[in-house]
Amino acid sequence: MSQLSDRYPFALVRAVAIACGLLLGTGAAHAGWPDHPSTLRITNVTVAPRDAKTATVQFDIAWDGSWRHEANHDAAWVFFKVRPDGATEWQHVRLGADKVLNPTGYGQEKGGTPLDFIVPDGPDGFTGMFVRRAEYGVGKVAATKVTALWNLSAAKGIAKDATPTVRAFGIEMVFVPEGPFYLGGGTDPYHFYKYTDGTQHTLAYRVASAGAIPTGQQAGKLWARRGAQPEDNGEIPAAFPNGYAALYCMKKHIIGAQYAGFLNTLTAAQAEARYSKESHITRSGTPPNYVYAVGAEPSGYNLGGLSWADGAAFAAWAGLRPMTELEYEKITRGPIEPGWDTGDSLDHPSYWEVQDINGWRIPVEHPVTVGHPKGRDFKGTHGQGTAALPADWPQDDAVGSGIRGGHGAAGNPSNRRDAATVVLERPRYGFWRGVRTAPKGVGL
Repeated sequence: MSQLSDRYPFALVRAVAIACGLLLGTGAAHAGWPDHPSTLRITNVTVAPRDAKTATVQFDIAWDGSWRHEANHDAAWVFFKVRPDGATEWQHVRLGADKVLNPTGYGQEKGGTPLDFIVPDGPDGFTGMFVRRAEYGVGKVAATKVTALWNLSAAKGIAKDATPTVRAFGIEMVFVPEGPFYLGGGTDPYHFYKYTDGTQHTLAYRVASAGAIPTGQQAGKLWARRGAQPEDNGEIPAAFPNGYAALYCMKKHIIGAQYAGFLNTLTAAQAEARYSKESHITRSGTPPNYVYAVGAEPSGYNLGGLSWADGAAFAAWAGLRPMTELEYEKITRGPIEPGWDTGDSLDHPSYWEVQDINGWRIPVEHPVTVGHPKGRDFKGTHGQGTAALPADWPQDDAVGSGIRGGHGAAGNPSNRRDAATVVLERPRYGFWRGVRTAPKGVGL
């Protein structure tokens, strides 16, 4: 046996193999709205010793409707939670990697869809991995015995002879590449525009770099019509994610199976705070030992009834972050000029194939706004795998967040009617999706 095997006997492996298989986002045909079920499946999860500091996590992964081409690609964000033997609280699994793209120890069994593995690094990295096609192609992804490295030195409370339980989670994502794009323009309420001499407010503003954006009623600067305006004669800081840099956006909103898994790995007090009776999540058992599951709606469909605080806590727990309203316009419109996206009575994916974000019957999004100082202080920090919100995020009071998108004309990407509106409630159609800044150098 290796040194690790002496410290963590194979009883650990057997317990994990039984406890970890998790089916995410499956469902039958559904006539409701939104109508884009997730098909991501992660199964057959096991853990095996590797050396004194790492263990190998192995799993099978599959999802439908995947693509990779010259414009962009989709991917799965995969992460893990562990609960030490005898403990009541779960902790996030920190991965180990010697480089971002295809690090040592990450691979798959031959015969399936060839895959790339991307492990974001940095101060808020190593919380998960992106799994994408390694080659151009369209259709189903299916791979077996995919491997990742668990950094055991970051785990707490896993002692010799322990039999911890590990759970795998996955979220379908869409890659939005680096590049310039346009904000606002047109005549939608509170829309962004490029200020000239005060005689017009219809010119779109082009975001040409990831640097600071000057704002105000001065020639050439970004401004907004009538409300939710940024600082006059100020700037949107360079640290604020302005949409130019590449990012991964959740392909769909949070689905029922994902949110139930989230609640089941929180403390009792945290789960109580984040449980919404307005959603289709049910709970059974006796307090405080509830078990959460998907209720009337199939597990693979978008989950409504979430507040800003609910969605933000989920994003932090998953190692993601909120999108900004500038990123929202990039995600919906793509790099092309405004025009095609207004007056559209059809529901369709975004330019990048993000679902349920363009059209007249779509849920609202909850981005960070530039119309409030708290929003402009956002630095794009990612969650660390717990429900605690990073300090630079708008907090549970939702100040610094806002609403973009929605039913009717509000679904136009330029419409900022509620861009700085604080919403604390859990509306029936309170859906939520997060993003993650893409590591540099991973390519299309």
